[in-house]
Parts: sequence; C-alpha cells; structure tokens
Amino acid sequence: MTDGQFAEQYMTHLNDQQREAVRATEGAVLLLAVPGSGKTTVLVTRLGYMTAVGSVDPRSILTMTYTRAATKEMRSRCAALFGEDTARQISFGTINAVSLDIVRYYSRNHGKAEMFELVGESDAAKIVAEIFRELNREYAADSTVKDIRTGITYAKNMLLAEDEIQKLETGVERFPEIFARYNKELKRHRLMDFDDQMVYALAILKGYPAVLERYQDRFRYLCVDESQDTSKIQHEIIRLLARKHGNIFMVGDEDQSIYGFRAAYPEALMRFKEDYPGAKVLLMEQNYRSTPEIITVSNAFVARNTDRYEKTMRAVRGPGEQVQIIRAKNREAQFKYLFAVAQNCEEQTAVLYRNNDSALPLIDLLERSGTPYACRNFDPTFFSHRVVGDISDIFRFAQDPANGELFQHIYYKFGSPIPRAAAVYACERSEKSGKPVLEELLSSPDLSGYGKDAVLELFSQFAALLKDDAETAVNRVWYGMRYGQFVKERRLDEGKHSILCMLGRHEPGAEALLRRLDTLREIIRTHRNEGGAKLLLSTIHSSKGLEYSRVYLLDVLDGILPALTEQEAKTPANWRQYQEERRLCYVGMTRAKELLYLFQCGGKVSEFATEISRSLPVELREDGDVFAPLRKNLVGRTYTDRELGRGVITAQGGDTLLVEFSSGAFRMFTLAEMWERRDTTPRYAVPEAETHPVQDKAPHGKNISPAALAAGVPVRHTRFGDGTVTDINPAKDRISIRFEKTGETKTFGLRNTLDRGFLQG
Repeated sequence: MTDGQFAEQYMTHLNDQQREAVRATEGAVLLLAVPGSGKTTVLVTRLGYMTAVGSVDPRSILTMTYTRAATKEMRSRCAALFGEDTARQISFGTINAVSLDIVRYYSRNHGKAEMFELVGESDAAKIVAEIFRELNREYAADSTVKDIRTGITYAKNMLLAEDEIQKLETGVERFPEIFARYNKELKRHRLMDFDDQMVYALAILKGYPAVLERYQDRFRYLCVDESQDTSKIQHEIIRLLARKHGNIFMVGDEDQSIYGFRAAYPEALMRFKEDYPGAKVLLMEQNYRSTPEIITVSNAFVARNTDRYEKTMRAVRGPGEQVQIIRAKNREAQFKYLFAVAQNCEEQTAVLYRNNDSALPLIDLLERSGTPYACRNFDPTFFSHRVVGDISDIFRFAQDPANGELFQHIYYKFGSPIPRAAAVYACERSEKSGKPVLEELLSSPDLSGYGKDAVLELFSQFAALLKDDAETAVNRVWYGMRYGQFVKERRLDEGKHSILCMLGRHEPGAEALLRRLDTLREIIRTHRNEGGAKLLLSTIHSSKGLEYSRVYLLDVLDGILPALTEQEAKTPANWRQYQEERRLCYVGMTRAKELLYLFQCGGKVSEFATEISRSLPVELREDGDVFAPLRKNLVGRTYTDRELGRGVITAQGGDTLLVEFSSGAFRMFTLAEMWERRDTTPRYAVPEAETHPVQDKAPHGKNISPAALAAGVPVRHTRFGDGTVTDINPAKDRISIRFEKTGETKTFGLRNTLDRGFLQG
C-alpha cells in the first residue's frame, strides 16, 4: 500500500500533527500528547502504517503499555482497523510482562537453577506484616502494610542504593530493615515479587549479552505508551532493548505524570535526546475533549511548572461556560453542596479527589438518603489506619475501663508520664480485682506525683467522653487527651481527625460512631455501582484517561491538594513533589468536557483554587440587572424561607446557593427561587433599653453555659471565630481554645470571657 492510499483510507480524520506522528516510523521519536489529543488513535494507526506502508515485519514490533487493560484495548483497536492477523503478530504487553518473559527465557536456557516463583499479593502482604510485627512488637494495620509495600515498590523501581534507602521517607518505622529482611525472606523461599521481575530482567540484560542481543534482534521496533508513568528501571530496560537498532517511539506527556509514589520517572522524557542521540520530539496539542474555557485555565495552571516541555493545548470545540469557583463556608459545606447536586443529577457528573478519605463524608450522606452513585476503585484503608484504630481503641476503653489489653495499646499516646512498668502493674491488678485500670494505676509505685495528676485528668476526660456527642468525643481525644500531639510527633496522617469529626456530626456518641464506621466499611466493601447512576466518585488517579461531562474537584486545599505548598518546597525533592501536585490537579481539571467546578472553603487556605480563581475573567452585569448585587459572595449571610424558616447560606456557586437551616436541614436554591420563597413577614427590633447587655456583646449566637464547657467542646468566639476547647481550669480562671481559621491556640480569662458574652455554643 502506498502512503497516499493509506492516508485516504485511514488518515482523513487526523490533523497535521497526528499525521506527522503516524509517519515517524524510523529512529527515536518522543511524541508529547496533551490530554484529549487522540494519542491511542495515532499509536494504533502508526502500527498499521509501519506494516502496510513501511513493510515492517509485524513480528518485530513490541508495543508496551502501562496496564493490562490498556494492552487489551490497544490490541483490540489494532485488530478492528487492520485485521486480526496483523494484531496477532504484533507483540502487545506491559513492561512487567516483557520482563517476566526475559527471566523465563534466561531460566530455561542459561539458568543454573529453577526460576523463582512469583509470590501472590496476599502472601507478600503477610510476609511484610510478620516482619513489621517482629521488628516493632506490634501488629501492622492494613494501611501500614500498604505503605511498606509502596515503599518497597518505589525503592526497586527507582534503583535506589542501600544508602538512599536509609534516607527514604516512608512514614514507617525501621523501613530499611523491613526492606532488607523482606528481600532476604523472598530469596530464602525462592520467590520474587511483581517488581523483582524487572530487577532480575535488568540484571540479566546487563550480565548476559546473548540474552540482550536475542531480544534486540527479535524486537527491532519498540513503541511505549503512557511513558510519563514509566519508572526508572523500566526506562533502563527499554533503553537497553532499543540500543542496537535505535527504533523507539515513546508516547506520553510529562504534564500528566502523577504516579511519583510508584516511582514514575518523567525526567526520562526531559532527557530523551540525551539518551537517544538524534531523536525527534513531536507534539500533539489539539484537544478534542474540553471547551476552550477549561483549556485556557488548565494551560495557564500547568505552565507554572518548570520541568516540562513548552507546549500549548489548543481547543477544537466551540465555546462553553466558564470554570466556576464554588465558595463554601467550610470543608463540610462542600459535601452538603455535592449531596444537593446528587439529588437532581441528570447528566454525567464526576466528583474527583486526591485521597479516598475525601469521599467518605459524601458517601455517608448519600447512603443515609439512599441516593444512587457509582464509585471507582475505592481503597478502604481509612478504616484500618493507625490513627482511626487508636481513636477507636480509646473509645472502646472508655466503655470498658477494665480492659488491660486496650490500655496497653493506648496509654503512651496521651503525652502523660506513665511508665511501662506502671501500665503493666495496673493491668495485672485490674485483671485480678475487676476494677478500672486507671484506678489501679493510681496505686502503682512506679507512678510519680505528676503522673498521678495526669491519670486523674484522664479519669475526668474518659468520664466526660461517655457523655459527649461523637464529634465532641473525637475532639476531646485529639485535644483534651492530647492524642493529636502524638500524631503530629510521629508524623502520622492528621487528616483522619477532620474526617472522623465530619462523620461524627451525625452520631449521638462515641459508641454510635464506632457502629457507623463498621457500617460504612461494609457498605464500601459490598457496594455495587448502579447502571443508571449519573454521579461518579473517583480519585484523580483512577480517572486518568477518562472524561466526564462535568467535574467537581473536591478538597483542593493546602495539605490535601497540594499536599505541600510552593513555600514548603524548599529542597529539590520537595520541588519535584510540588510539581507533581500541580500535575495531579491539572489531570483532574482536564477530565471535564463541558463544566468544571472547584471549591474554595472559608477558613481553609487553597493555593491552587486561589490561583485559578484569579485567572478567571470577571463577569460584567448590565446596569439594569436587579440580581447583580445578590451575585456577590453571600456565604455566611442569613436567609429566612417562608416554609423552612431561618437559615444561613453556606455555599455559593454563581446563582446557585446552599442554605442550612436551624432545623439541621439543608437545601439548594437558585437566587430566583430564594426570592420567590423568602419570608416577607414584618419584623420589629427590640427597643434598645430592653436589650440585655450581654446579648449586645454576642448578637449572633447563643451564650454558652459554664457547665457545658470542657475539653473537646466546639465553641464560637465573637472575635476569633469557630474553635474547640483544648483545656479549661476554673480554679486558675483559664480557658484555652484552638481556632479553626488560624490553627492557633489562645488562652483567655474564663470569667471575663463568659461575663462579657464572648463565647457562644
């Protein structure tokens, strides 16, 4: 077939950049393809061009993809276009599959012993858990095992030396020892894990020239898809395979590299011309997915990264609606807003987030109301996370104060001076007497006077915890019992606290929250997506390569997305991580076809949302538009509905507002609906002379009773806003409060604060 014949039959729908890429069949080529640019179409069309026009033997082509699903799809598309015979002769596979083939070939033809067996996922997890238990003398939570295995994958894929593994930050105690013992244990049982396939394949290719030459001559043409997600060891294997003939076609986009935790190595794309002298770099910049408004904002956002090729995504579609920032009073208002969206969800809508934790408060609301939704690849390790487990154990100990086993798990996490000998003594005495462990602890000879004061404080905290509502109980543990300080010192995930608080707002007490956590865990484990559900919940990672009519980006907040800010990115490693945070947000933004929404939460700093909001055009209103003044930021304003009563506007997206009512109900309205439903009943002010002086000081809330104050109780200060009591000492006339907006803890005179009406419930 001639070039012209092929072009007429297969390339009429391709643009100039796509056609150039299809025809680039010889030498080293890097194709940088922006989101929605049709890269898979080009890659598959190029395979047909090579065999039909270039007379390349299809058996000499190796096409490698990131996942088995992508491999299957590419082979299927190739067969549909160019016939089953052509597709069957071309080799399609993941790099892991190619590595395993190399190891098997070596074992059959050069190996002196039988090949290692591949260890199963569950067996590998058991080995890790047992090593952790032996080294740290405690059982590893599922989330800890996952973190260890992620660290192992990272170390092997990044080809880290022993000294680099010693410096690796995984958040797991004694990780280097665990890593070394894990590998030793695998070898002892003649096992290899998923990543070892590549470790051994690379060693074989470097150490046995005959094996390398066999694969180089067998596959003279290499095609690599999603190369931005390829790890350092994978790039090294590819480089060796391509070295002899130099025909390497690599497709990717460094702007979409978001798997750094799995050792994705986008730096290989940046140094492509160094690794492959004489290489060409081609671009595909036309986006067929999104509106110009989404593309303009996304371009400006990702362009602030420094380690990237200069390219500009261009829209093919006609104009649509502007990207919208939804103002929310606080983080919780995001979930209520999305819940309201779900009640009338008639078009494909995706809620995307960085961590699965972010979806839990929304899932909780949806499940309570029976609202249908779909969910992609939810990872339930929240429920087994160490922080969640610790708080659950503390709740259980409050209900079972003679449980010595629970006490052994928690006593050292309160920042109290309780020696291990004293804890063991108290547990043994409690088991014999049946008395509470804390009571027996007071008689321990190993407890100092200061320690006894701390135990008496714990007594009062546990007693109060049993009477608390669930959210107050979580805060009491975090602040009053100082468990939050333990989490911070151990560099554990502080974000679990706020999720537990939000889930606890719907529960009457600690025991009820424990039951709800068990219920949610089971719901997520057994959830089946309904075919007709228009609302989809997904991490950004799981949404990669997909597209949706409208997208809501959830929890775009400093500390979540981005996990660290530009100001915090002081070291080269942190700067690389920060750039991946920006790429992750960019990938989420470019999933949207028609509409893109981001939340901006009051009291929570969002570097990314603020930056995006500043890049949006200012909407001009006509002079005669009577609603123009109302379209300003109305979050925090009161509104009285003639049916539902008095409420507060807690979120606003353009002309759509969320109102939370004093009854606890919340509803979504348009401005026009609110105007129609407003309560127009005349109201009269109380004469000034009859107004209580304390009420003048605190007109917006209900003054709190001194008896209701305790560590963990949420309050509102008329000057500093919402906060939580962290300590109260009536004898010393002191109260300490941690404020949400700043994160600061301030101490006040208790009597003066109450007398002047500064504190509200």
